[in-house]
Amino acid sequence: MPPRLLLAVFALLPAAIPAAEPAPFSFAAFGCMPYARHAGSDEAFRRLLAEVDRHQPAFAVHLGDTLGGDEPATDAFYLRRRADFNRLATALVYTPGDNEWTDAHRPAAGGFDPLERLARLRAVYFAEERSLGGRPLPLVTQRRDPAHARFVEHARWTLGGVVFATLHVVGSHNNHQPTVPGALVEWRERDAAVVAWIRATFAAATETAAPGVVLFFQADPFGSDRNRPGYDPGFENFLRALEAAARAFGRPVLLVHADEHRYRLDEGLRFTAEGERVPNVTRLETFGAENIHGVLVTVDPASRAVFAAGPLIVPGNPLPRLPRPKAGR
Repeated sequence: MPPRLLLAVFALLPAAIPAAEPAPFSFAAFGCMPYARHAGSDEAFRRLLAEVDRHQPAFAVHLGDTLGGDEPATDAFYLRRRADFNRLATALVYTPGDNEWTDAHRPAAGGFDPLERLARLRAVYFAEERSLGGRPLPLVTQRRDPAHARFVEHARWTLGGVVFATLHVVGSHNNHQPTVPGALVEWRERDAAVVAWIRATFAAATETAAPGVVLFFQADPFGSDRNRPGYDPGFENFLRALEAAARAFGRPVLLVHADEHRYRLDEGLRFTAEGERVPNVTRLETFGAENIHGVLVTVDPASRAVFAAGPLIVPGNPLPRLPRPKAGR
């Protein structure tokens, strides 16, 4: 074919269509609720779930403490809360809190064996590799890792290229409780599994060139340091592994947690009181207890920032109360 005719043929071919950028989406998160000690909490929680559905997020996450520390963590309660989660129209991913099991030995919480309650919690909520809710998400869980197969609650999923994962890190010192029988053995095993799951999650994100990573857990472990009051050894290995992985990843990392029952958004997080800020890490804390509201995060994988977060205030629920200042401040 003459060169001029060949060029004419190529000119008639359709131009290459650039790959479409992932579309923005949103997710909701909430935790430490509802607590029976607060009047009207069940009704307020139902209003929260309805408000989440109204926003039509891709998924929602409950960050643990589905009951107060003075409520019995019975089988009947587990099943009741699971039914609540399944009423949500979207997917609901759940990660445990301390009130569901570590504190169950307290007389007000029923005087249970925490390890027995943890085994039951896994059976009720994590029997399958999928989320709860009306449109369940398929999940990858740590049951696939022979070294940590017991930790079925550790889950990971990807949406828009962004990698999401849950970590079983809870209040009450992350169960680093020397006076509770069996607690330290449980903590060591779970602590090792958490570190392994952090590394696996960031390895997956690096391999796929993920624009960002989001991690969900119940506890607020930040701000302590070995040389200052308030240091908590139950979180040390977790914080060290998380900070190292986030720094090496370099792209936006969002940490979403509960525990202190207040809304907080911190950019450039400092992992310990004396540590340097990590510029690519943002901490988002949800409301909780009597403040029955959530947070809503918009995820734009094509954006340099990736995440934009803010409060999800529920119409009809009392407005959030400001936390009391700590003693000495």
